[in-house]
Amino acid sequence: MAHYRTILGIDEAGLGPILGPLTLGYAAFGLPQPVTPAGVLGLDMWEALDLGRDAVDRKKRPVVCDSKKLYSPAKGVRALEEEVLAWAALAGHDPHDFAAFRKGLCPLARENPDQYDWYTAAPAPFPLEASAERAALRGQALGRSLQAAGYALQAFGVNPILEGELNRLIQRTGNKARAEFDAIARIIGPIWEQHRELAVVCDRQGGRTRYGRALAAEFPEAHIETLHEAKEISTYELTIPEVEGCPRMFIAFMEKGEGHHLPIALASMAAKYMRELMMHQFNAWFVSYDAGIKPTAGYYQDGKRWLQDTVEVRRKIGVPDERLIRKR
Repeated sequence: MAHYRTILGIDEAGLGPILGPLTLGYAAFGLPQPVTPAGVLGLDMWEALDLGRDAVDRKKRPVVCDSKKLYSPAKGVRALEEEVLAWAALAGHDPHDFAAFRKGLCPLARENPDQYDWYTAAPAPFPLEASAERAALRGQALGRSLQAAGYALQAFGVNPILEGELNRLIQRTGNKARAEFDAIARIIGPIWEQHRELAVVCDRQGGRTRYGRALAAEFPEAHIETLHEAKEISTYELTIPEVEGCPRMFIAFMEKGEGHHLPIALASMAAKYMRELMMHQFNAWFVSYDAGIKPTAGYYQDGKRWLQDTVEVRRKIGVPDERLIRKR
């Protein structure tokens, strides 16, 4: 039976909008001891690390949960920002300098956000609402919890797919789901290169239940065994026998994964936070041309409203639709 020494969680934010980036968060942990596929699926890192799994726990300890529990436009971004910055501090990303912070947190980005006028200026203020100093202290507490339990944070970041790149990916792959899978594989590949006994837990992509062909397209050198395919969860094992040591990966796509696996929940938080930061930049840039523009989160109905409201200002600025409006 194969044993895995690293667990990687992946989740996305912004798949549905027509404006702004698609962001994929990821978090990888070295485990205190190797685990089997069944051990991966049964792993409860909240209990092992003594971390909260709901927003109400924040007064007592750091929290990792679905980003929707920490953030809404009514609640504001403070709770989500503080928790994400704590993990970012633990990973070595300084939240006092936005450009350096973004570069450190997004090393997999293929497009430089500065190539888009609306992502050039740092959010003001940054951090938006949280205290960088308090986040750093929470990061130290997280480090102590990990060390005491025998875990190690091995990767924490976001892969942002900007509007122009996403449109090109959709055109090349044929649809948005395949474009997203391309971005997911871009996360998995380098981490599997570094950690050759890797378990991946990923939130399911829509109603899809079969991933074998997509995995074969992204990892053509691997032998793929389908373990289970059902509505709730689909699992696979990939091996590369021709390579010394036979690198091995177990991967599970599951419904509501952020409620079952801490690495997915943490990935959800990172993805949502980076998208909120970038939409803050987006709205601020357009408002600088017309203070009467009502900000948008970029989702379909309000995105359509925003596009209608900004027809004239976009014409005057000369913003090309193919770099601004995402393909459906």
